[in-house]
Amino acid sequence: MCSYALRFDFPATNNEVEYETLITGLQLTRKLGTQRIHVHSDSQFVVCQVLGEYEAKDKTMQQYLSKVHQLTAYFEFFEIQKIPRSQNRRADALSRLASTSFSDLNKTVLVEMLTEPGYLEGTACPVHSGDTWMTPFIIFLSRGILPENRDEARRIQRKAARYALHDGVLDKRSYLDLWLRCITPAEGRHVLHEIHEGLCETLVGHRMLAKKALLFGYFWPSIRQDAQNLVLDYPSCQVYAPEHHQPASLMVPITSPWPFEQ
Repeated sequence: MCSYALRFDFPATNNEVEYETLITGLQLTRKLGTQRIHVHSDSQFVVCQVLGEYEAKDKTMQQYLSKVHQLTAYFEFFEIQKIPRSQNRRADALSRLASTSFSDLNKTVLVEMLTEPGYLEGTACPVHSGDTWMTPFIIFLSRGILPENRDEARRIQRKAARYALHDGVLDKRSYLDLWLRCITPAEGRHVLHEIHEGLCETLVGHRMLAKKALLFGYFWPSIRQDAQNLVLDYPSCQVYAPEHHQPASLMVPITSPWPFEQ
């Protein structure tokens, strides 16, 4: 177990201190080569903002949140959880130790002096030609900026928890906890064509076609609709499609009167 404490050489509020602690922890964990991280914090404000439940209205909080999202993109798995203060006594003890003189500290406790806020470090923002369905997520994860429309902003905040930026490329975590490469619908239709009628031609139905594209590691919102349109427009799929024996409309029973009924 490694104990690490911070000392600030600049004025900071309680929320800023919580963000600085989270950022430093993520940076240290990344340097150690860890790919999966689970964070415990007693700050409901920071936890809810990272999870997208609270909106970061202050500019400083937006910059801190953007820095956190940038760092979490390097991990295969990231989870943050709110815990009671009673379960965070070790961290509180370290914070009190850091306020004492360095000579009084045990050598097993590492103390770092921060001279400036963590969000002031340069952040690389990916450049994309034109706006796509990925643009709002990329802007939010890289800079912490949400659309002006309130409903759209809430939607982006809610869904951003399953997205991450890896080296400037947007990825989405699937329900199997695997990362899928996000692409545009035009690129997606090319992928579907290659799977359906490319070198390894496989004339399958639209459901299986969409599933194969997901298994190959690609995602875009209209993947199922695009797969259905491709199969419906492909002549061989229609000529050799299984014949449907189901009637075009539901059969309605009709009771006719018996002849010569008295």
